[in-house]
Amino acid sequence: MNTFQLNIVTPERRVLSEPVEMLKLCLADGDYVLLAGHEPVTAALDYGLLQYRNAAGELHELLCADGFVEMRPGRAILFTHQCLDADNLDREQEKIAREKMIAQSKYEESLLTHHSASIFLARAITSSKRRRHRS
Repeated sequence: MNTFQLNIVTPERRVLSEPVEMLKLCLADGDYVLLAGHEPVTAALDYGLLQYRNAAGELHELLCADGFVEMRPGRAILFTHQCLDADNLDREQEKIAREKMIAQSKYEESLLTHHSASIFLARAITSSKRRRHRS
């Protein structure tokens, strides 16, 4: 079967770099499967279970946080905040890891929302000062 190079990278380390036959991802709008020869695509990842079949035909699972994936001819690069080997986690560890990833994602989202609101407020104040200055 045809393969493509899969690279999974977190801020701390390279998690995986090997040829794979298939990659199943959890995206914001549902599950997505990539095979060799897939058209180029860039997509946002949702936290959840990632599955890949290596060149030997073995199915592996990773628990990944949000991030994004870029598929190009012959390779896929997945950037994520965190990625754990689900094959070596028991159910309780998986539940705890998933909850931590969700909490971290919500925290980062709230920081981004706060930052965006601060920028909006600063622009509104600046605009108001300009209008007063022109009057």
